[in-house]
Amino acid sequence: MLYLLYILIGIIIVLGVNCLITAYWAVMDTLKYHDRDHLTFIQAFKKYFAKNNNIPTSMSDLFN
Repeated sequence: MLYLLYILIGIIIVLGVNCLITAYWAVMDTLKYHDRDHLTFIQAFKKYFAKNNNIPTSMSDLFN
């Protein structure tokens, strides 16, 4: 039963690290393209976070 806890903790760590790295690249892109996009920081962050995210967010993304 303890192995299920280890698997769950491992998945949480992988997803957390992935979100942190994606957020880092989104902030870098937001700062880099801030003048060109003419967006607020939050709008640009959402745009680049979605662009840099590599986790499928819907079932249709799994099969493309």
